[in-house]
Amino acid sequence: MKKKLLFVILVLLLSLLVMACTQDDKDENETEDPENEVEESAENSEQDESSEEDTPTLDQEQAKEVLNEYQNKFMSVIENTEDDGALKDYDSKESLKEEFMTIMSEELADSFVAHYFEEDNGKVYTVSTEAPVWFDEDSDFSFEQVNDVEYEVTQEQSNELIGNVRMTYVIASTDDSWIVSEVRSEDLNGENIENGEGEEQASDENNTDSNHETDTSEITNTKAEDLVRNHLNISQNSDIHVVMDHKDDDGNFVVQVYELVSNGETSHTATIGWYIVDQEDGTVEEMM
Repeated sequence: MKKKLLFVILVLLLSLLVMACTQDDKDENETEDPENEVEESAENSEQDESSEEDTPTLDQEQAKEVLNEYQNKFMSVIENTEDDGALKDYDSKESLKEEFMTIMSEELADSFVAHYFEEDNGKVYTVSTEAPVWFDEDSDFSFEQVNDVEYEVTQEQSNELIGNVRMTYVIASTDDSWIVSEVRSEDLNGENIENGEGEEQASDENNTDSNHETDTSEITNTKAEDLVRNHLNISQNSDIHVVMDHKDDDGNFVVQVYELVSNGETSHTATIGWYIVDQEDGTVEEMM
């Protein structure tokens, strides 16, 4: 009888011991769970911060630099030609496209190559047509982030050739650099067109007044155009257009001379020549 009682007591003690051990393990697991949650939260936070650091950002000054490089790339190509108009540094459209793709998307590079150049007998020539509408960093513009890798620069422009348009330049991040991925233009309404014509008329009147005597001590865009007109003996009433296009790397004025050729309801430009006006003394020479 005593042996049976001792056996029962022993079984009860063992049962209590097993239950105690099980409870300790459970408490230990419950104690460790908050630490795991803290560690997982910290890891997730670090991943989020790393993701934010990897996302490229673009400010307005950088956007202006990208758009200026986009213009300079194109102008450096067409300004470096042989006497017959052939490009000096490129013997195929494909090599020219690769060069353009350092600052613009493949789609935009394809468009530039197809529209402004032609290939013949192993040489690439420029096509006489209107120049692209470039971003004007001295005029007002809006700057907007579209998504994590795209920004848009929007600017209204007006001149005799393009009329009144709203230009949108899309700048995108790719391969650790920024490129111009797309360029869109939108015609503005009749009110803006009328205002633009008024401004052009006022500008033409100013040009007429200063055409006979140009002060080269302070050369402006308008005076640069007048200097080219005088150099080529082009009157203000002529159908030939003289337009300051941009400044080169030395700060000299680059002026385009062209005619508008009508073809039914549409028209296009036929470039007569490009001229450089020295910013210091106003001398004019043809761009070769």
